[in-house]
Amino acid sequence: MMLVSRRRLFAAVSAAFLSLGLTAVAPGALRAQDAAAPQTATTKFVQELGDRAILELTDKKISDGERVNRMRSMLQQSFDEVAVARFVLGTYWNRASEAEQSEFVKLYETLVSFTYAGLFKKYSGETFQVLRERDISGDVVVYGQINQPTGGQPIPIEMLVRQADGGGAYRAIDIKVEGISMPLTHRKEYASVIQRNQGQVAGLLKILREKSASLENGTAGPN
Repeated sequence: MMLVSRRRLFAAVSAAFLSLGLTAVAPGALRAQDAAAPQTATTKFVQELGDRAILELTDKKISDGERVNRMRSMLQQSFDEVAVARFVLGTYWNRASEAEQSEFVKLYETLVSFTYAGLFKKYSGETFQVLRERDISGDVVVYGQINQPTGGQPIPIEMLVRQADGGGAYRAIDIKVEGISMPLTHRKEYASVIQRNQGQVAGLLKILREKSASLENGTAGPN
């Protein structure tokens, strides 16, 4: 696949994963030769997560199902899925029952797992590099980039990281690729769906349930 196509695909898929209003990094603003960030707990977390994603998800020897399972495992272990789900549903989160909230978290996890598994399948030979970090209101934005094996223009990445109360584990709560984030797009789309269903989250869950089932059964069409 050509570099431009990869970049557009990455951006498009990201507009279909995790946002809380980070400042966008202009494409090409960060270069592969930039010095790596001094290692802190947050940059170490993000570097290891990026390295793991590239190592485990770009393996051409594994099946599509295994790639999805690996992506799902990464989400469960390294992301605050509830925080993401709360953002995506916005004001409708508090209107949903506990059962609806729980189901939405799991359905959204499935959709994201399949989306990113499909994206990383198309990659080979890229590397991930953390560049710097910035504190914002107790959370940390870590800036990095995906470097192309051909030496082409790197793809800028931002990850918002939050530490559990009491100095616990770090969890990612947002990823932006070229300034585009999946949850922000989904937040708008899902709000529209809920509004068409008399403000009931149940209408959205029905659609996501059907989409999730088609993905699991291998019958889903293009996103």
